Amino acid sequence: KQEATKMKLLFSTIIISSFLNCALADSFNFEHIGQSPRGSDVPTSRNVGYSITYTNKWTAQNHPFRYPSSDPHYSSFLWASHSSDYVMWENGGTATRGIENVAEIGSIGALRGEVQAEQNMGNVLDDVVGSMIGTAFDGATSISNEDLCVDASHPYVSGLGMLAPSPDWFSGAYNVPLRDETTMTWYRRVKVNVYAWDAGTEDGDNYQFNNPATTGGVISAFMAGDTEDAVFVSRNGDTLRVLPVAELLFELEESSEKCATNTEDPTDTFLITARRSGNLRRRDCEWARGRRRRCRMEIKNEDGEGSGRPVSEQCPVACAGL
Repeated sequence: KQEATKMKLLFSTIIISSFLNCALADSFNFEHIGQSPRGSDVPTSRNVGYSITYTNKWTAQNHPFRYPSSDPHYSSFLWASHSSDYVMWENGGTATRGIENVAEIGSIGALRGEVQAEQNMGNVLDDVVGSMIGTAFDGATSISNEDLCVDASHPYVSGLGMLAPSPDWFSGAYNVPLRDETTMTWYRRVKVNVYAWDAGTEDGDNYQFNNPATTGGVISAFMAGDTEDAVFVSRNGDTLRVLPVAELLFELEESSEKCATNTEDPTDTFLITARRSGNLRRRDCEWARGRRRRCRMEIKNEDGEGSGRPVSEQCPVACAGL
C-alpha cells in the first residue's frame, strides 16, 4: 500500500510537471524574473533603443542527460523589433527556411533576408545581431552588436540562436513586449528566462548533427515527460522539470543615437474623405491626435483616390499606440 501511494504521488507529480511545461510553451516560453518588467516614464511616442544580453544557463548540472562532453556552443543570434503583424516563429508553427538554417547550421543569413523583406512591408522596424557563444559555460554571454530600435508601432521583439551540437535545436524568445500597455511607456528593464526549442526540421533526440529530415514537423518546446532520461530534463526530488537554458535581458537605451528620431509630426496637411458627406477635407496631425478612427483613415490624393497610406503613417506621434 505504501509503495502504491508513492507511485500515485510520483504519477501525479509527473502530470503536474507536464501540465506546467505545456502552459509554459503556450505562454511563449519566457518567464519574467524577479521585479521584471521594470517601468519607466519614457512615453512610447519616443523612439528608443534596447541593448540585449543573453546569459547562458545550459550546463551539465542543470541539464544532465547526455550533456555534450565537448564543444557546447551557440551560433550568432538575430533579434528583430516588429509589429503584431509579423511572426518570426512560435510554438506549434512551421519553421521557415531562415529558422531552419539557424537551428540546423547556425546561419542567420536566410532569416535576415526574411526579416528585411518584412521591413520593406513595414512589419519590422529593426534587426541586430547577437554575438556567438563559442564555449557555453555557465554565465557566458551573447551581446547585441548595437541597440535594437523600437517605436510605438513595433514594440515587440523576437529572435533566436542555434544551440549546438544538436539536430535542430535553438533558444530565444518571440513576441516579447517592451512597452507597458497601461501607461503607454517603455519598460526600463525586461529580464526573462528562456528555454530550449526543437525546430521540427530534423529527427534526433541526442546532441548530434546530420540527422534525417522531418516531414511535417512543427516548432515545439522541450517538456518534462515521465522519465529523466531525456535531453534538458532534470530531477528535483520527485519532480521532473525542464530548467531555462538562459536569461535574456533587454535594457532601455533612451538616448540611443542610432534610434533617436524627431518627436514631432510634420506640419503638412493631407486630404481625407469626410465620413458623413463623402467630400474631401484637408486635415493635419493635430486633428488626428489620439483618435483611433481618424488615424486609421486613408489619405487621399487631389482626385479623391486612395493613396494606400493611413493617417498614422503621416502622423506617427499623434497616432502613437493607436
